[in-house]
Amino acid sequence: MKSLTIWHTNDIHSHLEKWPRIFAFLREKRLASEDDLFFDIGDFIDRVHPFTEGSMGQGNIGLLNKLPYDAVTIGNNEGAALGHDELEHLYDEAVFPVVCCNVYEDKAQTELAKFAQPHIYMTRDNVKIAIIGATACFTDYYEALGWGVMEPIQAIKREVRRVEADVIILLSHLGLPLDEQIAMEIPEIDVILGGHTHHLLENGKDVNGVLLAAAGRWGEYFGEVTLEFDEMTGKIASKQARVYETMNLPAPVDEADQVAAFLNQGMAELEQKVVALPHQLEHNWYKPSEVSELFHEAACEWTEADTFLTNAGIYMTDLPKGIVTAYDIHQLLPHPLNFIVLSMTGMELDVLIHEIAEKEEELRDIPLRGFGFRGEVFGAILTKRMSFDADLDRALWDGGAIDPDKIYRVATHDTFVYAPFFPIIKRVAKKEVYTPELLRDVMTWKLKEKYSEGG
Repeated sequence: MKSLTIWHTNDIHSHLEKWPRIFAFLREKRLASEDDLFFDIGDFIDRVHPFTEGSMGQGNIGLLNKLPYDAVTIGNNEGAALGHDELEHLYDEAVFPVVCCNVYEDKAQTELAKFAQPHIYMTRDNVKIAIIGATACFTDYYEALGWGVMEPIQAIKREVRRVEADVIILLSHLGLPLDEQIAMEIPEIDVILGGHTHHLLENGKDVNGVLLAAAGRWGEYFGEVTLEFDEMTGKIASKQARVYETMNLPAPVDEADQVAAFLNQGMAELEQKVVALPHQLEHNWYKPSEVSELFHEAACEWTEADTFLTNAGIYMTDLPKGIVTAYDIHQLLPHPLNFIVLSMTGMELDVLIHEIAEKEEELRDIPLRGFGFRGEVFGAILTKRMSFDADLDRALWDGGAIDPDKIYRVATHDTFVYAPFFPIIKRVAKKEVYTPELLRDVMTWKLKEKYSEGG
């Protein structure tokens, strides 16, 4: 009985401290068998790492080239965390195809993205394999960047109708709930290699005869899928999945040097001077600070908002007296976060302030992970202009009554919009996403405005 082996990674998020072991293992497999297939399922890059930030992801593509992978799809950290031009040219030097069927060059969805193909074919031992890719539908972000993005299940159904193959593999940066739905609605797919929700399927999962496989997050695991074929019919006779834990693999002798080199290369790319500060700007995770006060001013100016709602944990370091570099600002705000402005009625604002009052103590020390946040703890909720009188159980704006009919523009960022901390935010009808600038780009702008010569 002949077989096909597939190796897959997902959601590494530039955790390059794991990469030397993963690469050494997979490179050995690559050299041992020309027939094995190697796929990445997106979010291989994350601008939290200086190596990625300094090269705008190009360095990460170079790492994928060295294996090389057979195909990849994009995650939201490739698709929505880069500017339009950066994504358009991210894969210019790639030696592998990018497969994604639901991202378009324009909001009107008249032309599929030029950097990707909706599906590709590969042949192994006379078995014709179709590979389809799809990514999470972050419509507001993609459209703000000038792309179009289609609801993925309909796009996948379109591609399944178009392909003719013995095996159909979906590279899905859509998350486990959608993968399960796809398996129920499109049983013609044989294997779904998943990501996005960081789910770990140690031995895969059978849903409606479709094998789902996924390897968690951050390079902590990677996966292997084995398909066995009946010699007489050529049909798939069995499907198996397993994962490997990276920390249990042998370390290359130069592992520490490789990891240090990634950091050093990123630091070198970000060494350019931004400003010279006359004094140190301090941060604090549990109360307002010089850094948070300056950034509140920057946020309101950039977005023309009335206030800026954030958690103090986003500010990771002080800014030193003297020369401040792009690397220093990256370390202060390493998160791939964008501003989002909420247009809230006074009644909605009142609810938000009450919800914050109920949750702020609980949230202060939690070690938040995800939702764009790349820090250590959530920290204090900073609510300048918004306050709560506990004795009167009353929400206040500038110390006084909130006008229930007025529209208040509240700037915040992805973490507050996508995390389920304050339900009222989900219900706000009008949300404006500010892209492609990340929070640190706006801090850079503000520092230059205030502290550059003549500023």
